[in-house]
Amino acid sequence: MIRTATVAEAATARSLRSASFLDVRNADEYASGHVDGAVLMPLHIVPLRTSELSRSDTYFVICQSGARSAQATAYLAAQGYDARSVEGGMSAWQAAGHPVTTGLVVA
Repeated sequence: MIRTATVAEAATARSLRSASFLDVRNADEYASGHVDGAVLMPLHIVPLRTSELSRSDTYFVICQSGARSAQATAYLAAQGYDARSVEGGMSAWQAAGHPVTTGLVVA
């Protein structure tokens, strides 16, 4: 069983800066609106980028509705990461009135 978090729990963690966000949607979805500071890591790329993550951090994994984030969270948890799938994804995040950032972040 994967760990999940409500949108309220995720928003609290974000405001306290006690966790990081991973957005596992595609770049175009991310650009249309994402949690500020969320790292874009499309689902199919997650296994290739786990070396960038810290096992001592908590990750809130988000997608559009919760399906892809559940898959990514299951994978990350199996690799020993503290990951939680955000229930309802960006749809629920926006419905709850939480802010979103648009555009792609170029690092």
